[in-house]
Amino acid sequence: MTALFSSKGISIYQKKFSQIIIRSKSEGKFADTINKASSLLPPSDYLRVAISDDYILAKQSYDQWSLISLKEKQDKEILKIISNININDDVLASNYTYGQVYFLISGNNKDHYLNKLTHFDLREKSFPKSTMAQTSIARIECSIYNIKDDYLITCGSSFEGYFKDRIQDAINL
Repeated sequence: MTALFSSKGISIYQKKFSQIIIRSKSEGKFADTINKASSLLPPSDYLRVAISDDYILAKQSYDQWSLISLKEKQDKEILKIISNININDDVLASNYTYGQVYFLISGNNKDHYLNKLTHFDLREKSFPKSTMAQTSIARIECSIYNIKDDYLITCGSSFEGYFKDRIQDAINL
């Protein structure tokens, strides 16, 4: 974990998480396969999130889920999870870890500063806890997860420097 900023009621940490993209029609033993890998049952509603101490599991579309490990894992651990998921012929799991960068954002003013970078409605009534969204933040296509009192934002790793600069600009305005 790398602390990027912590001031003015917002704290931003860059995290080293692992992410697996899972594709399936969610038929047959899909839920059992995912539960064995993560101890979570896949959400059935779009943009819903299941959270444990170890994982976030989000339904991103009708046939795609994202499994994010909240604890740092070695590559071979991730590959073992992927192999165990891919035993089910109706499921395809892929390692997405190195294509993404992860930012954990917390603090009382996190909505205030993020609203300078997105038109997405961060209010509780529109973006309740245990949900996720795919939206544009600082003109970057991102996924944002509303977990407990924090947001987890993931975006393409090629945008890492640009995202850091834009969030810094938003805080300093």
